[in-house]
Amino acid sequence: MNAPQFIAIDASSWEDHAHPIAIAWSLSDGRIKTTLIQPEDDWDDWDYALEDIHGINQDTLYQRGETCWSVIRELEGDLHASRLYADQAAPCQHLLERIYDACQREPSFEVDATDTPSFDGQQLPCDERVYAMLQAWAEQHGTEGFSTADSAKDGPDWPQD
Repeated sequence: MNAPQFIAIDASSWEDHAHPIAIAWSLSDGRIKTTLIQPEDDWDDWDYALEDIHGINQDTLYQRGETCWSVIRELEGDLHASRLYADQAAPCQHLLERIYDACQREPSFEVDATDTPSFDGQQLPCDERVYAMLQAWAEQHGTEGFSTADSAKDGPDWPQD
């Protein structure tokens, strides 16, 4: 059974001008891809208090983050639907648009709110939120044989450009 595809994006701050720093999405078979996002030159917003939540600092983003173009290429190559689901659809859509705007492109899909339970105010990193949405979906739909095993959340090898 194929699962819907979920997406979550971590931001540099809680402000409207925040930029994406990490992204995770699920594949229809339950695997999860995740990567850091290298900031664009004009993305300078940063909330140091959030480093305790996501555990990412700015130096790490510059050293290990993927370019916006690489993120778009990988994400679109994995999409099997015109709709992705997020626990926080509006902020996710806004951050996704920042990624696409950096490459002067438009997303080819919509982001809708998931009907899976919320995380009760927990602040989880994006890959853990996608994993939790997959687990909740599998439980709600009684999907025997659909695996959201721990190995699924480890993420695949991310190709380096």
